[in-house]
Amino acid sequence: MDSSDDQSEQEHSEQSEEESVADDETSAEDDEDEEEDDVPKLADKEFKEIPFEDLLKLQKKLGTRVYNEAIFGKTVSKKKTVDAEKDTKKRKTQQEQTSSESDDDDSGPEEISSRRKTPAFAKVRRGNNDESAQQRPRDPRFDPKQGYFSGRKFRQDYGFINDLRTKELKKLENKLHATEDPEEAEKIKFVMRRTENQVREYAKQKQLDETRMQEKKQARQAISEGKRPFYERKSTKKASRFGTAIR
Repeated sequence: MDSSDDQSEQEHSEQSEEESVADDETSAEDDEDEEEDDVPKLADKEFKEIPFEDLLKLQKKLGTRVYNEAIFGKTVSKKKTVDAEKDTKKRKTQQEQTSSESDDDDSGPEEISSRRKTPAFAKVRRGNNDESAQQRPRDPRFDPKQGYFSGRKFRQDYGFINDLRTKELKKLENKLHATEDPEEAEKIKFVMRRTENQVREYAKQKQLDETRMQEKKQARQAISEGKRPFYERKSTKKASRFGTAIR
C-alpha cells in the first residue's frame, strides 16, 4: 500500500511540474509579445522627424540587425518564418495537384483560336500576270535608266520649240495692238517679256554650244597632229562672254 501511494504522489508531482513548465513557457511567450508591443519603434509618429543623415549614422553605429529592431521592432523568430514557408509550400502543392486533376478530367478537344497573326517578314510571291506585279509609272526626268540630262542634246532635238515661241511673239504683238483693255494689255506684255527672255536665253545657250563644239574640234585636231591641245581659261571665257554681251 505504501509503495502504491508513493508512486501516485510521484506521478502527481510530475504532472504538476509539467503544467508549471508549460505555464512558464506560455507566460514567457506572452511577455515577449508584450515586450515587442512595448518596444518603441522609430517608424512611429514620434520618431518621423529625425533627419535621414542621423538615421544613417545610427545604422553604422548599431549595425543593420539592431537598427532594424529599433526601427521596425523585434524581428519575427526563425521558427515562425520556417512554419510560414512550410504552409506556403503545402498550399502550392495542393493547388498544383488540384489543377493537374482538373486537366486530366477535361477530356474535350483543344480549342484553337481562329485569329492568327501574319508573320512580320512574310514574303508573298506574285505571278507575272498579277495586276499588282505590273510596272509602276515612273517619271523619265528622274529615272537613271533614261540617262542624264544634256542641254545641248535637248536644244538640238527640240529646237522647234524656239520657232513656236517666235511665232507666238508675233501673235501677241498683234493682240496687244488690237486690245483696248489696260488689264488685258498688261497681261499680254508680261507674257511677251517672258517669251522674249526664253528666246534670248535659247540663242545664248545655242551660241555657247557652238563655241564648245568648236573648241573640242580644235583639241581633237591638235591631238591628231601630235600637238598639245590648247584649253582656254574660265576667266578669259567669262570675259569674252561679258564683252559679247555688252556689244
